[in-house]
Amino acid sequence: MPCPVELKEAGKKIAENCEGLPLTIVKVANLLFKADKTTEYWNEVAAKKQHSVFLNAYAEMLEVLLPSYYYLPQHLKAFFLYMGILPQNYGIPLSKLINLWKAEGFLEPNPLTDFEQFVKKCLDELISRNVVIFRRKMYFFGSYSTSAKIEKYYLNSAFLYMCVKEAGRSKFYQVLNSYTEDAEEGMKSQRRLCIHNNVLFAIEDAYNSIASVSTVRSLLCTGPYHQYAVPICLEYLRLLRVLDALTIRFYKFPIEVLIKLIQLRYLALTYDENLPASISKLWNLQFFIIRQHLSIVKSPENSSYLPMEIWDMKQLEHLEIMGNDLPNPNCEEESLLPNLLTLLDVSPKSCTKSVFKRLPNLKKLGIRIESESNADELLSCFDYISHLNGLETLKCTIENPVFTSGVVVGARLPIFFPKCLKKLCLSGLGYPWEEMTKIGSLPNLRVLKLHCNAFRGPKWETRGGEFPSLEYLLIEDSDLAVWTIGDNSFNLLGHLNIRHCYKLKEIQGNYLNCIRKIEVVDCNPLAAYYARQILFVGIDVRSSWEEDDKINA
Repeated sequence: MPCPVELKEAGKKIAENCEGLPLTIVKVANLLFKADKTTEYWNEVAAKKQHSVFLNAYAEMLEVLLPSYYYLPQHLKAFFLYMGILPQNYGIPLSKLINLWKAEGFLEPNPLTDFEQFVKKCLDELISRNVVIFRRKMYFFGSYSTSAKIEKYYLNSAFLYMCVKEAGRSKFYQVLNSYTEDAEEGMKSQRRLCIHNNVLFAIEDAYNSIASVSTVRSLLCTGPYHQYAVPICLEYLRLLRVLDALTIRFYKFPIEVLIKLIQLRYLALTYDENLPASISKLWNLQFFIIRQHLSIVKSPENSSYLPMEIWDMKQLEHLEIMGNDLPNPNCEEESLLPNLLTLLDVSPKSCTKSVFKRLPNLKKLGIRIESESNADELLSCFDYISHLNGLETLKCTIENPVFTSGVVVGARLPIFFPKCLKKLCLSGLGYPWEEMTKIGSLPNLRVLKLHCNAFRGPKWETRGGEFPSLEYLLIEDSDLAVWTIGDNSFNLLGHLNIRHCYKLKEIQGNYLNCIRKIEVVDCNPLAAYYARQILFVGIDVRSSWEEDDKINA
């Protein structure tokens, strides 16, 4: 029996909401067959993934899907269940997963282990079993110049339902989206609480119930962002090791964190004011992330610094403090952060010789310049970056750059970058393309991302032998018109991504012998023509000009 015409549009949306899982499609179809076949009802089902039709389908599928969890290798079971901490349709970046799993104790410290590759391998295995979904989505951070396509991992909704049920049963974690008697019973003896609705903290009974769970080691507020203050019962959760509360805005720094939660390893908050000096009492803290509710551009004389006591927090591995900088340390040798591997969202004021000297093992650095008037500071800090011999990832961004006509005259990159640099991301700098030769000589560079006129000018000529190890290249929002590829350059380039380059009309030079994939999005049609020319003859190329479509090889 064909589907009635008036139900087709809703039916397509319902099918999309089944997320490509055949069993979900069958179960949902059976439930719809027994229900009212009215346009109003089908539109209601199509508009809400949490509709009872989908939830009932997931419940019916539970016994069928559970073996897919039981038969997982032992080392994947905890990773798989942990993905269920996120609400439906919420994804998590790889870097945050690694940090959380480290703090939770799933990944034991080992200097010989590449955690990123290990976690990627685990996630790839879960993807191959069709239980985890990998997506790239465009996100905007206040302005178009700070947009990025971020890779996130998601759980299929049917498996998310199964994870939440199994995690609650096995006391791995309890998800709270509303307050009921069943929810209160499920919280008892749990090691982790996942709050999908931050308003629950403002409900007295829910607040008291959460406060009574003395066994909680992790409090994960992973629901929608809540910009108004709500009381959090932190003073009662003294065994907390992980507090992820980025989705809650704090008007005052929760002093109970400093007094009671000395076991914290992971702390993430949204907070706009200066941090108290007593933050150093958290001597076990390894991951410290502070985001701002409002990004306020401050003049150089009004710069905010972290308290000097930050240098006493010897266990820090990851420091991400938006709107604050590291203070210049005292001369004493004790002013040292020997375990710090990642420093993000700092201004050039943190990039001084005296600061870098006390970060001997830094591997990842992110510099953020809020005002173009401060852009000259970047030139001076580059001189010190060249001495970070262990640095593997560098990101430099000028927020909301304003370019005058022509190329920035006199702008120069440092003579030397750290030779061990593997990933470089630049945005809004406006350097002339001639300066690219200093990057092209890096022997270990594998990933290069150029956003928002990181380099300017109509011509880029790469010399022979440049970029010997580069595997991924992104050029986005550039005024580049002619790109000439030199002989024996880009010998290992496998993925080329060109976006919003409206003036690019010619790509000259030799073939890229290792190229496997080219993406051309929203560019001059001539760019797509030349992209085809640099591929091997005979390879099938498919093209489309919709926003998310690509040229694939």
